[in-house]
Amino acid sequence: MADVHSLGDKSSTIFIICLFYGIHMVEEFSFGFVPWADRYFGRFDWKQNLVGNFIFLVCVAAACYLCYENPTRYLWAGMSAAMWILANAFLHISCTILGHEYSPGVVTATALYIPGGLYFLSQWGRSGLLTWENLGLSFLVGGMIFMLIPAFARAVHFRARLAKVFHLVR
Repeated sequence: MADVHSLGDKSSTIFIICLFYGIHMVEEFSFGFVPWADRYFGRFDWKQNLVGNFIFLVCVAAACYLCYENPTRYLWAGMSAAMWILANAFLHISCTILGHEYSPGVVTATALYIPGGLYFLSQWGRSGLLTWENLGLSFLVGGMIFMLIPAFARAVHFRARLAKVFHLVR
């Protein structure tokens, strides 16, 4: 009998988020993410980039694994991974539009992260699993705690371009 909390008979599809992340990193590393991030987030270097991406990769892979192993208990973890990629896409796209320059990672964020994140949310919605409670928790964990709050707090602290294009500092 299929688990009602899986994405059909292919619940391992959650791991595609890790593949998307790897492809996204190739774009960022290849097209100047570190100098861009130094302007947009403030005082950013290669060491921070590598350590930060390693931590994010471990967290995203762990969230996907937990959701895969026990989707009944850890659906929120898989949803958090989906929210994380959607929040990352929001940052890349908004910085490209508001900053009037290419954000290294915006192509994969647009082509992979948005359709991928929406795919998982729609699958969970069709399965009747997308409640306001788990949607809110996953957005809080994946979108806010792991992506938006740290990015904006850092940008405001260093008075970096991200905070300026959102009119949070002068």
